Parts: sequence; C-alpha cells; structure tokens
Amino acid sequence: MTITMAKLHRRPAAAAVSLALLSLAPACRADWKFTPTVELRETYTDNVALRANAQANWVTELAPSFRLDHTGPGLQMSATYSRRFYEYADKDVGGTYGATQDLNANGKARIINELLFVDASASIGQRDTSIFGAVQQNTGNTFATANSAEVKTARISPYLKQRFASYADAELRYAYDRVMTSTRGLNDSTGNSLSLNVTSGNAFRLLGWGLQASKSKQKGVATTTAGGESTSDNYALTLRWAATSQLNLTALGGYDSYDYQALGGSNGGSAWQLGFDWQPSSRTRLQASAGKRYYGNSYSLQAQHRARVSIWTLNYNDSVTSTRQQFLLPSAIDTFSMLDRLFATTIPDADARRQAIAAYIQATGLPTSLANNINYFSNRYYLQKQFQAAVALNGAHTTTVLTLQDMRRNGLSSTNVDSGLLGNTSSILNDNTRQTGGNITWNWRLSTRTGVLATADLTRIRSISANTSTNNRGMRIGLTHQMQPKLHAAVDVRRVSGGLGAAKYTENAIAASLNKQF
Repeated sequence: MTITMAKLHRRPAAAAVSLALLSLAPACRADWKFTPTVELRETYTDNVALRANAQANWVTELAPSFRLDHTGPGLQMSATYSRRFYEYADKDVGGTYGATQDLNANGKARIINELLFVDASASIGQRDTSIFGAVQQNTGNTFATANSAEVKTARISPYLKQRFASYADAELRYAYDRVMTSTRGLNDSTGNSLSLNVTSGNAFRLLGWGLQASKSKQKGVATTTAGGESTSDNYALTLRWAATSQLNLTALGGYDSYDYQALGGSNGGSAWQLGFDWQPSSRTRLQASAGKRYYGNSYSLQAQHRARVSIWTLNYNDSVTSTRQQFLLPSAIDTFSMLDRLFATTIPDADARRQAIAAYIQATGLPTSLANNINYFSNRYYLQKQFQAAVALNGAHTTTVLTLQDMRRNGLSSTNVDSGLLGNTSSILNDNTRQTGGNITWNWRLSTRTGVLATADLTRIRSISANTSTNNRGMRIGLTHQMQPKLHAAVDVRRVSGGLGAAKYTENAIAASLNKQF
C-alpha cells in the first residue's frame, strides 16, 4: 500500500520526521510504503498494577499502529508508531494508564551527492525508572504505571563526507539531540556535538591510520539544576598494521576530558589501547583490545561467527556514559538485527530479507527486542562495563535465540544531582549496581500458519553500595495462528515476578488477541 504526500500530512509523530527528511532530499520523489495495523487484545491479570497488594482485573486494549518505509537512492526511512488504549472492567483500581504510545523512526537523506547527508531519529516509549521496581520490558504488561515513565528522544545530525583520492576519507558531523521524560527530577536535556573523523585510504595498505576528535555539550546532565551544563572532549590517533591478509594489529593513543561534578579524582587523562582485528573468513571476525583510560584498565571485544543455521556473537566494552546517552542508542540486542544476520545466507537480497523477517516476527509473535539490561533513570555520569553474548539457531521447524548479559555501573559524578529524582535511600540503591541475567526465546512452527512461542528470562540485580539484591523472573508461552493472509490470532499466558522488600510483586495473566493488517 502506498500513500501520497497529502495523506502523509495526516499521520502523527513519525510523519513529522519523514517530512523533515523529505524536505532535505529534493531528489527523492518515490512513493512510500504505508502499512496500517490494528490489534484488539483482552487480558485477565491477577495483578494489574504490578503491586505487592495484588488486584485482579480484565483489561481491553485497542492498538492502532502503522509502519512507514522507503528505500531509495536519496532517502532511506523506516518508522513504526502505535497507540494503545486501555479499558478496565474495575475502574476503581489505580496505578494504570489510560493510553500509551510507542514510536521508533530512523532516516537518512542524501542532500548533495557524495558530500552532504543528514541522519535523523526519534522515539517514544515507556521505560523502567528504577533498577529495583516493577519491570515492564517484554513482560506483556504495558498498562501498569508502577516504575514506569514515558521517554521521548529526538536526534538530527547533518554531516559532510569527502574523499581525498586514495589517500584519506574524512567526515565532519554535527549532532543535536533531546531527551524528555514525564518524570519529575530526571532533567529534560539537550546535547550538541561536533566530531571529525579522518581515516587513511587505499594508498596506505600496509600501515593505516585514523584521527578522531569530538567535542560535546550536554544541558541538564550531571548538574544540580536543569539549566546546568557539562562538556566532554575526546581525541584519538589510531594505527593499523596489516600483519597478514587476515590479521591487522591496532594501536590507539588519545586523551579524554569531562567536566561533570566528580566524586573525587580526575575527570580526564591520557588513553591508550593495543589490539588486533582477525577475519579468517567472511563468516568469522574477532576484534579485541586492551589498554588504559583515566578511569583505569579498559578492554573491548567483538566476535561474530555465522554458520549455515546459526549466528554467534560476543561483545564487551567499557565507557563513560549516562542515562540520556543510552536512551539515544538503539537496542543492544534487537530481534530484527539478530534474525537479519541469521537469514543472510538463505535470503541474500536485503530488501526481500527485511520483508520476510518483519512478516516472520509478526506471524510468530516474537518480541521486537530481546532481554536487555534496565537503563534506570539518573542525571549522573557512570562508568559502564557491559558484556553480552547471543546465539540464534534456525532449525527445520524451530528458531531458538539465547542471550546472556552482565552490566556493571559505577557512579562517577555526585549523587546530589539525583536528590529530586530518587531521594536519599534510592540514590544509594542506584549508586553502584550490577545486572546479570539471560533470556531464551523458542519458536516452534507447527505448520505454515500456526506456531508456539515460549520465552523465559532471569535477571539478578544487585546494589553494591547498599549490599542488597533481588531477582526478576518472567515466563511466557503462547500460540499464534494465521486466520487469513493479514489476520493473526494469538493466545498466551505469562508469569512475572520481581521487586525489592515490601514492593515485591507477582503477576499471572492470560491474554487473547486479534491483529489485522491492511
């Protein structure tokens, strides 16, 4: 289904981003692919608000949504938007939403051939505010307000690219972003950054080099007032030596500087790393490095292996980051990317593969993202050390995805900036934390129209500063059936539990839904 420019003006949220990109891309005149969908869901839950004092309720959900896509020489665009409306049999039960919305939009426009480009993105969604509260990520309960707030992000980034014959490639990029929340105490913040990246060209086959420099300013992060500012500067020189056709040895030297309100010690200093990049085949790649930055030892690891029916990935990194910065990043392990790599061999064409994966996720009821660590709300800077491993297996009738993750956050800036958000007790809980867990998602295709989906996850959350911990558990099993080419029915049951101390909760629920695509 395609839409005209006039029809596009009547679409909310994602259309605004699309039109902004279109106005910057005069060469783009192609039609858009517009796919509307509506879902009707009925749920019975014995703990509608995810509270310790559980209250049962029937919940009716109506969810109109759409997907907007375009892939062309001047513009690439993908956007999904949904709005969920909730009606409750017992209207006296509090702690629930009347409606929620979700947006995920990304676009890239070419303004001047081989010179000027623009990237843009926007998102809206409900996010977990605390590491120890009720968790809604991939649980199925999207209507409880406990430990939940709406987060909106927007980013636009024009950049110049220039190739200097076979000697070097350069990119000069400016980015403006904004993060807004419905929670008092988490500052609405803006960011401005300017970066330059110059890398050697084909003329430097044996010894390659790169120069990176960036300067950014954030308003509303790591400051005691929403009007405060913090800045960061990062510089690096990289070298790459081609030891063999499959092995490159790498080295990095640079300097990092931050001006957040520190707990003590230095906010910047020199940096160095030594590593290698080994790619024995087009299916296997291993990159690793070790060194030091101003906060101590620093390591990185990226490994990937793709077989005929499986994909294996391994990642580790450490970095100075913040809640707002993590909200601006895409999901660390999203279902679409994992399946895209898994089906790369069987469906070589990228467009055909994208359409097949989207239909597969729709038909099987797979979640849009796999188990992720909670990006809990804070105005502080953190040292984040994150490890993730994932494997996807595709059999004749089954698809299995297993993920493992471990993330540790140590606060670098003062806890005073979170006094209005969490209070003294919660500030200690969220000071230095660790999240360790795993998820397994299993789909069994009974026939071309019917499938069974089962998921299970367990995450152990620990507050190192407060010396306390809790476990979040979730299990779900469902049956999906394609009644017509664009009509799907599903029924699923779930059990989730979590929370800390007096706020511990358990929910059992059963839901049935109809999903109609137009």
